Amino acid sequence: MTRRRVAKFVRFLLHLHYDIQTDGGELLRDGKVHLVLPNHPAYIEPPMLCAEFWDVMLRPMSDEAFFRKPLTRWALHLANAIMVPDLPATTAEHRQQSAAKARALTATALQTLANGEDLLFYPSGHIRYSPVESIGNRRLAYEVCQGLFAPENTNRYKDVRVIMLRTSGLDDSLTSKQRTRPVLRRHVRMHFEDMTDRLREWCTLDRRAFNEHLEQWYNATE
Repeated sequence: MTRRRVAKFVRFLLHLHYDIQTDGGELLRDGKVHLVLPNHPAYIEPPMLCAEFWDVMLRPMSDEAFFRKPLTRWALHLANAIMVPDLPATTAEHRQQSAAKARALTATALQTLANGEDLLFYPSGHIRYSPVESIGNRRLAYEVCQGLFAPENTNRYKDVRVIMLRTSGLDDSLTSKQRTRPVLRRHVRMHFEDMTDRLREWCTLDRRAFNEHLEQWYNATE
């Protein structure tokens, strides 16, 4: 079964329970290369995004743990996902290994975009555990954007657009980490915005300030 057929079938199933409204989704169909940076309110959001935009070949990055589970491993291979390795930092040796893996992951992300593939990953690196998105001191989004907007890479990434996605309506769903509120039909909104110019500016700041700007955007009320 092809990726598109699976995505369209999953979309059909999701629409039985979710009323999904998208705003700005046409940005993913503008013929450019896209780096998509969403918030992460619930476990259902990644398959929802890929199913809703079944005709856009988003290549996701996903934690190594999901590659160990048969069903998610099958889905991730179908999506040609990039594995994010576990990065233990309990000893000095582990910290060095984790730093090397993180650099390799950044290089892989940049090469994927250079190859003309749409890339999807979550700046927070984890599902949201509270009502607000928290990125903390995570480095992947910061370092990838620094590589994208480095003066020497202007021509290499001239067709790349950075699209941020804010999904709302899933905070208290069964697939979230917060108190659930069962409803017959759940209303979900997915807001896409071209943030290329603003991220070009933000990545001139230090990593913590960059992440704070991302957090403020994700946590804005609509």
